Amino acid sequence: MPCRTEYQATVVEELNAVDTVTADTRYSFAPQFLCFGALCARRAAEIERQHPTAIDDPTRTEHLGCVTAAVMQSAAAVEAQAAELLIHGPGAHLGSDGVDRQAHEFLAPLAEIIDGQQTQERYRLILHLLGKGPPDMGHQSWQDMLLLIRLRNEITHYKSQWGQDMDKKKLFVSLRNLRLARPPFIHVSQNFFPHQLLGAKCAAWAVSTSVAFLNDFYGQLRISSPLDAYEAQFRGL
Repeated sequence: MPCRTEYQATVVEELNAVDTVTADTRYSFAPQFLCFGALCARRAAEIERQHPTAIDDPTRTEHLGCVTAAVMQSAAAVEAQAAELLIHGPGAHLGSDGVDRQAHEFLAPLAEIIDGQQTQERYRLILHLLGKGPPDMGHQSWQDMLLLIRLRNEITHYKSQWGQDMDKKKLFVSLRNLRLARPPFIHVSQNFFPHQLLGAKCAAWAVSTSVAFLNDFYGQLRISSPLDAYEAQFRGL
């Protein structure tokens, strides 16, 4: 019987010592949030087409759930993408070769401080710190995003009030000015919030607002948007 050489014996022992091989992966939630928000907006629109005058309670629950989900997920997408930028660097969605490593190294020590700011302030600070110029805070995408975050907060921390009290809030005055069509089964005499406001058009506006905001932001960074690959899913909302 031939004997093993010392080299052969070493290789066999090393191979036997390797039990498993693992690979680490990372998931980005921002596109998922917005794609699901688009699905919710389309489902809300379908319900409104199917119920032009009246609706039963279970379907009404589904409809309102779809609209509020679209609002919540659209706001969450913008917050998730801010964290992605701070932790992994601009361009991380393009792969390791697409990361702006200098920007990443500059932002990383400041990530915790920036993350403690309000949503839009995080994006303003990122642009400022990277020398990409101040954002146009008066631009429609920034103004709509501010409104969306306030609406999300109103839903998240909802406090039941009489219609007259809610109508005095500046938030609802601004939302009325969007002139979003109310659901067809909601009468004009019902409270603006939540009944008249939270319809398919509001859901579509929420998703479109987040998409436009993120695309404008990445345009200012001069980096392709992480939403480019999903553009077809947001079309026609």
